[in-house]
Parts: sequence; C-alpha cells; structure tokens
Amino acid sequence: MMNAMLQPVEAGWFEVADRCWCGGRSTTPSPHSAHYRVCARCGAHFATRRLKPGCVEKFYSYEGYWQQRQQSKQHPTLWERQQLLESDGRVEYWIQGISRHVGPNPGTALEVGCAEGTLLLRLRKLGWQTVGIEPDAETASAVQARTGLDVRAGVFPDVAAPSCDLFIACDVLEHVPAPLAFLRAARAALRPGGILFLQLPLIEKAQPDFGHMTDKVFDPQEHVFIYSREALATLLETADFEVLENHDAWRRAHEIVIARRIERPARPVRHLANLPQLFSREWTDFIDELNAFGASHGLRQFTNWSKLWEYPWLWRHGLSALDWRGRRVVDLGSEQSPFPWWLATQGARVTLVETRRDWIPQWESIRAKLGGVDVDWQIVDSCRLPFADDSIDVVTSLSVIEHQDDKALAASEVGRILRPGGRFAVSFDICEPTMGMTFPEWNGRALTMAEFEATIWNQPAFAHDAPLEWNREDIESFLRWHRQTAAHHNYVVGAAVLEKRRARGWRRFLPWGR
Repeated sequence: MMNAMLQPVEAGWFEVADRCWCGGRSTTPSPHSAHYRVCARCGAHFATRRLKPGCVEKFYSYEGYWQQRQQSKQHPTLWERQQLLESDGRVEYWIQGISRHVGPNPGTALEVGCAEGTLLLRLRKLGWQTVGIEPDAETASAVQARTGLDVRAGVFPDVAAPSCDLFIACDVLEHVPAPLAFLRAARAALRPGGILFLQLPLIEKAQPDFGHMTDKVFDPQEHVFIYSREALATLLETADFEVLENHDAWRRAHEIVIARRIERPARPVRHLANLPQLFSREWTDFIDELNAFGASHGLRQFTNWSKLWEYPWLWRHGLSALDWRGRRVVDLGSEQSPFPWWLATQGARVTLVETRRDWIPQWESIRAKLGGVDVDWQIVDSCRLPFADDSIDVVTSLSVIEHQDDKALAASEVGRILRPGGRFAVSFDICEPTMGMTFPEWNGRALTMAEFEATIWNQPAFAHDAPLEWNREDIESFLRWHRQTAAHHNYVVGAAVLEKRRARGWRRFLPWGR
C-alpha cells in the first residue's frame, strides 16, 4: 500500500515553484531547510514545491491526512484538540485580542480553516453569527453534526462566504499557495472597518534553538510560505491591511497579527472625451518627428499604425518628463516600432523583446545606420524575461499583453524586473460585452476592464493612477479626425495607462517597530 505521506506527491498534486508570492525569482537557499528558498525581494521563505491550483482541497481531504498528522506529528485528534483549547486558556487569549479591536455589538465572524470549531463556538456564545470553512468535507460534516455550527466544505475563496466583520485564519496563511489573492479575497469579504485575525509561524521565531519546532514550521508538504515580520508586513500592506497589533501566540514559533481593512477611494475608469481636441500641436509634432525618424531608418510609418494615439498619450503623461540618459528600457513586442529606437537616440539603453527572430536582420541594419545607439534585443517569451529583479527603469508594452496566454504572469514579470519607482507604460485592446466588437484570431482574447484590474491593475508591484479607457465613441471620433475609416479598426484600443512602481520599494515601515 502507498505510504500516506507520499501519496499526494505521487498523485501529481504538486508542481515546482521558482518564484515568491511577490513575483521575485532571485533567491538564495534557506538556512533552515533544503526544501525552501529565500526571496531576495521580500524576504519570505517559500517551498520549492507547492500544490497545483485545484489540488488544495484534494490534499487536505485525502484519505489519511488527519491520521498522518496525528501519527507522524503527534497532533491530537479534532475532539482532543477541542478539549485542549478549551482547557488551556488559548481560546480566551484569542478572544481578548479580538475584543480589543471590535465594537461592542457582535457581528458576523468567518473562520477559514476552522477545524473542530472551538473558537467559533466561543464567539457564538458571545452573540456572534458564525460561519466556518474547512477544505475536508468529511471534517466539515462531522463538526457541523456535533456542534451545530455552519461549517462549509471547500477552499476559500472558492466556497461561498458571507460578508463579515471578523475574518479569522489561524495557522492557515502559511498553507496558502496564493497568499495575496487569499488576503484580497478576505478584504473583499470584510465589511468596512472589518478586522483580520491571523495566527501563523514567523521565521524569527522558528530558529534552530527551538529544535523540533523548526522542523514542524519548515514542512514543505504543507507550509508553502514562511514569513519574516518584514515579509508579512509587505504582504499585508499590498493587500490593503493596516496592522493594529501583534504579539506572541500561544506557541513559541507563532505570532498573532490583528489588522484592519484599509479603505481606499474607488478608482473610476475615466473615459476620454473629444479625443481629437486632446491632440495638441505638441502631440502632432511628436508624431511627425517619429514618422520622419521611422521613414529615414526603414521603420513602419507611425501614421499607418493603430499605436498613433497610444505613444503620444503615454509620452505626454509621464514619459516625456524623464531624463533618458542611461536609463534601462525594455520594449515588449517591438516589431517595427520607431519609438524604442528614438528613445535610444535620447540616451536610453534599450532592449527590444520579441518572440520572432524575423526582425533581427532589420534591427541589425537600423543599428548600423544609427551608429552608437545602445540597443540590443532578446527573442524570448514575455512571461520569462531574462532580466534581474529590480534592474529596469521603464517597460513599454503597447498592444502586446492581450496576445499573452498568461496575462497575469506577464504583468508579474514586468513588476519583478522594474526598479522601485520604475514605470510601466501599457496599453491593450479591450472588449466589453456591450460593445459588440470582433477581434481577429491573431489578437487572442482581449481583456475586459474587469479582467484588466484582476490581471494587471492589482499586481503587487504596482502603484497606479486611474486607468483611461478608449471607448468606441472616442475611437470613431479620432478616426474621423484622422480621415481613416472605422471599417479597418473593428476593435477598441483600451486603457492607455501609465503605472508607477511603488516609490518605497519592498522594504517598508514595519508595524512591529524593528
């Protein structure tokens, strides 16, 4: 019979992991375990093998999981744990921490990974409405039958959960393969002013002098991420939480963190109006300059290209203010664009990125004509960029990201390579269902604005302004002004956006006061 410890691995539920939650790929070996790497960007330790999407529920409900924990790790059974928590004062300790930050009137409490439900039982006695979530359906059913608690089987946030005033995750976050998405879903579930209650191990507390505790914390099958205080502060801030309190948990290797949902003003999408009037003489002069530059060096003329309005907009709103001398620039999907070559004449160090080698002879010819410009190229996938973390000043990506199979990964790669304060100039085709637009097959499936927010806008690396959407009326107005027919432009050029990397970088003020 297959060993229970090895069964999930042999079942193919795990995949190799080469990057941190923050997108960082520059790592060093963890001093605590050969199965972990340390992210150079945020400082988290992550397991080099993690559960595949869709396999988390399988892992925590496979036959023998609880038995394996009880036998090999000397964990109590569910009901033994319930008695232990009720007798040793641990639940009271948790309740005291929660009570310091919630109002006098109980609301709704949601606990992810509620196990036997001891904390929820206590909160229910205090007048709270309670809901628990457990990945193992058998455990959820047994707890519900024994306690009468509302315990739902599944993995958060896939399982339906109510809005809540208190979100609890004790000994859970270290198990989560996508912690930023988890915390953002937690924030979305919390009502304004809602409280997040976490208990989790920290690197600072899982030191070698703890002996066996270090082995329990650095468990590569279950614990995907082990955070330092600084790494956890970065993660919580990125997910829009403010740490209110932190202190020792009941177990020495763990810490309790209580945080509050930060309220951010809505970022409404701004629609352009009277697009032709926005093209000042300065803009048209810039277009003419690029056209003349491109024509003289064998590059496609700018006026015959859909990017006519994209480059000027991005140039006017942020890029023109930069001193380009010595700046490292990566242009994704360069093809015959004159813009990155023109930047090189302004002193920038430019790398063209394409997936096809067809362009290389033309690029070699242009570089020879220009002489002395700092331009090279890489023929690679945009999802695997060959640049070090925090090494690039500006990335331009115009009408490129919609062609990527994994758009979120492509955006994450940009965030990884940008220096703190670096800029990501991006535009792409959008398609809202109400617009009735069609797209050629080569364009892939265009993003809706909601998908744009999910894949690019909410990347952990970026701070941002409100996006600009080029709606159908804008485009038709522009085409009439430019004396082109809409028949050749049966799409919408979307959201010309300038995103800025967080100026502070990844090393933030720590609420722990270190």
